[in-house]
Amino acid sequence: MKPFFILLFFISSLYSEMAYQDDIDVEEAFELYNEGAIIVDVRTPSEFIYTGHGLGHINIPVLFQEYKPKPIKVINNFSQMEIRKGKGLNSRKLYRVISRDNKDFFKNVMYVTGGDTDVDLVLICHSGDRSKYAANLLSKKGFDNVYNLEGGFLAWADNDYPKSVD
Repeated sequence: MKPFFILLFFISSLYSEMAYQDDIDVEEAFELYNEGAIIVDVRTPSEFIYTGHGLGHINIPVLFQEYKPKPIKVINNFSQMEIRKGKGLNSRKLYRVISRDNKDFFKNVMYVTGGDTDVDLVLICHSGDRSKYAANLLSKKGFDNVYNLEGGFLAWADNDYPKSVD
């Protein structure tokens, strides 16, 4: 997971100059939602499915992740160590995470907006970093009304706004 955060840091530094409309809080996002804004959830499919999502939010991942497991010997030793220590350890160390851009991200957003680059878009991820990256991408491609939800899905869920948990 560490390489993923390094990638996010690198990406955010590339886009430190804010090109999108604005960062908004969850109340502003909910107001735009009620006014018909399109909410694009840029998290991975597994996050969208297993963590839940806002009702009507459209999942278009900005990044995909692939997990390469360490050799089974390492995994087995890890399991035995957890038993010996009597506590859970950092299981993320058992996988190498490979992140890559979703090459269809822009095309998919164009589809859900009907090609209208003036539509209000609220981008949401887990906590706000990936959606900020995605907001910059869309703004640079001509979208004018792109907002990043500060606090991401965590903020949405904490405020008891309409959501679906599968």
